[in-house]
Amino acid sequence: MPADGPAESFAPAVKIYHSYPQRALEDPGKQALRNDYPAPITVGHVTYPSVAHAYWARSVAEPEDRTAVVAAESGAKARTVAAAAPRREGWEQARTAVMAGLLRAKYEQHPDLAAILLATGDATVLYDDADSGFWGENGGRGRNWTGRLLELVRSQLLARQALID
Repeated sequence: MPADGPAESFAPAVKIYHSYPQRALEDPGKQALRNDYPAPITVGHVTYPSVAHAYWARSVAEPEDRTAVVAAESGAKARTVAAAAPRREGWEQARTAVMAGLLRAKYEQHPDLAAILLATGDATVLYDDADSGFWGENGGRGRNWTGRLLELVRSQLLARQALID
């Protein structure tokens, strides 16, 4: 075994299927790991209804468009509002770092949801996103950046629990 541990996970892959959660659930299961799951996060001085709202609001160039995105009734509608607005300059280069920070905020601010993420063990997280081949793995055709970032945040949570960070 390599000094830094095995290359493969011990747990089977975890698939986070595409869905459109409309409200928080008492027992959401893996659906809570969706970016559009209604778990409000505060970043800076703004509280967003979900990670999806925060991501799309931060992607648009104009303040009035940001306000409209935050007010959208679901993560899917936030995406639609943002798609009609101009993107910030340099967004494509910054979007992965922005998403990493938003996911970190979600799981730091919602320990109950962090427990769901931690329960995935060391599994590879496969995030299905019908709207994006960049964020979703989409049957092996996408890049699965959301899945990778969820694994990163899970690792950071575990490091903090072990007092390693």
